[in-house]
Amino acid sequence: MKVEFHVETARELNAAVAYYNELRPGLGDTLRAEVYAAIERVIQQPLHFAVVERDIRRGFVRRFPYSILFRLVSPGLLRILVIRHHRRHPRYGLMRR
Repeated sequence: MKVEFHVETARELNAAVAYYNELRPGLGDTLRAEVYAAIERVIQQPLHFAVVERDIRRGFVRRFPYSILFRLVSPGLLRILVIRHHRRHPRYGLMRR
């Protein structure tokens, strides 16, 4: 399956990684690895994840308070819309397409 990322997703992930690395060296790298592992789970079984609104689904990142919001654009294309911290507003990222 092909994966696309919304243009803001990489910036948001890099900011989170930098923040966690400031808290404790290497922690941000662990966050990045967990996010990529969660994305891999999403790719393997995208229909396994709960729908949060219309066609947007949510997968959880293990060990960190983050969710991955994504949608299936077509049977072979998945778009990651946002990697959202759980303290963000629940509507954050839902308007992305």
